[in-house]
Amino acid sequence: MKQERVILSFVAVLIGLLAAGLAFYFYQSTKTISSSNQITVNAPTPTPTPKPAVYLSLSSPDDEIVVGNSTLTVSGKTNPNATIIIYTADGQQVIQPSNQGDFSTTLTLDDGENLLKLTSILPGGETNTVQRTVTYSTEDF
Repeated sequence: MKQERVILSFVAVLIGLLAAGLAFYFYQSTKTISSSNQITVNAPTPTPTPKPAVYLSLSSPDDEIVVGNSTLTVSGKTNPNATIIIYTADGQQVIQPSNQGDFSTTLTLDDGENLLKLTSILPGGETNTVQRTVTYSTEDF
């Protein structure tokens, strides 16, 4: 008797949900939206972000490398009239690229992780920055 009541309750709930769903469907299908209630939205067209005039590319070192030598050569290419500033934990170093835009310098690394931040600055004030993480370790892997 108790099982029959439970089954009958589930059937009644299922029939009720089905009836309510059908009633809602038919109610929604009869609704219409008048043209006076419609709103036209004009989305602005996105404009592409212009590329910076400052070009800065590093050929050495790669990011997140582990080296076993405390001296590191930093080299790359930028605009010929730019000034390169290399920031490290010990300070900063200012270098000028060649007439072709190539630059190269040697840094001394501290034990452990070293963060190098290179910024290329044009005479007009535009900048471009690249960061590299270099780990100096004498451990054998």
